[in-house]
Amino acid sequence: MHFHSAAHEGYGLSIGTFVMGFEAFLLTMYVTSCHALRHLAGGMLDRWTSRISRVRGVLFGKISIANRSHGFWFWTSLTFVFLGDIWVLLVAEGRVNDMVLLVI
Repeated sequence: MHFHSAAHEGYGLSIGTFVMGFEAFLLTMYVTSCHALRHLAGGMLDRWTSRISRVRGVLFGKISIANRSHGFWFWTSLTFVFLGDIWVLLVAEGRVNDMVLLVI
């Protein structure tokens, strides 16, 4: 996001910025829909009777909704991490130019 070239000097956005940002979003969605996070939120409780355990039960229910799409987030994040790695490799080798979209 910080460019040092004759044509562009300063902070900005490029295609690589969007590729890496989208990867981070997909990985975040994959982790937050994870079974382990669901378990930490309240899956280990037998019942939700006290005040804090009720909050954990509600949190468990919300994460369980996201957990239904866990496989989708897994496959999309895996695919885009692979494509992002190829993008970074091609830019590093000079085969593709990382086009700058906006410089401030």
